[in-house]
Amino acid sequence: MQNFFYLPLFIITLYLSSCSTNEVKDGIKKGINKSGDVTGQVIGEFSSGVSSGVEKTFEPNLELSQALQAKGLKFGKKIISSDSLGSDNLLVVYVIFNNEFKGTLVAKAFDVKGQEMGRVKLAVEGKADDARFLEFHFDKRTNIDSDSKLVIE
Repeated sequence: MQNFFYLPLFIITLYLSSCSTNEVKDGIKKGINKSGDVTGQVIGEFSSGVSSGVEKTFEPNLELSQALQAKGLKFGKKIISSDSLGSDNLLVVYVIFNNEFKGTLVAKAFDVKGQEMGRVKLAVEGKADDARFLEFHFDKRTNIDSDSKLVIE
């Protein structure tokens, strides 16, 4: 592994000794720019992969009750995050209103054993063909894990 370190140094020295000063500067600049470009692409791809991997890992198991489905509600994107006081205690759901709706939604969180660990009520109004994000703030002691189950009734 140590020999690997000396090889680029040897190649640069050989290159420097065979070129004039301006050619060397231009060559070094091009090499640095190319290396920076490749490094930037790799970092960008890595970041994108990590982001999508985290999103897939933490997509919540969320169910919408049959009663609310019958009233024309539907889910889009679902996100679990932390509010300023807790850890993974904020459920954000994109709700699509296929029909006019006015009522109270109750979000319940259950642990892996099926025990209820949190409940939030939210008064909601939506017109037909409307959609928006709704936030359900659970108690700061409610920690929604990837194996938690969430139900909205």
